Amino acid sequence: MSFESQLLVETLVAGTINHLEKIGHNLTDKQINYLIKDLSDELNQDFRLQKRTPTQVINNFIKKEFELNLNLTPNDLGEEGRVQIILWGMEKAKQLDEK
Repeated sequence: MSFESQLLVETLVAGTINHLEKIGHNLTDKQINYLIKDLSDELNQDFRLQKRTPTQVINNFIKKEFELNLNLTPNDLGEEGRVQIILWGMEKAKQLDEK
């Protein structure tokens, strides 16, 4: 990825933690590391190889770890999370359009 994928992952993890705390769920360090790895594995791939959006990765994680069927949107991840997802989408569209 040509944009800052680490910032995207950090922002999404922080937004996920904040949202889950608001609804009464806390992440363990192990869960945080798992979420970081899952997001990084997906988002560090070439755009053509990415199969899931950032929110799909997060929602799959929440469903697996908490057995909750939440459908978080970029707005649920805070303003910075929403902005980062928009930037990711713009960069992905640009990269795919060039190829």
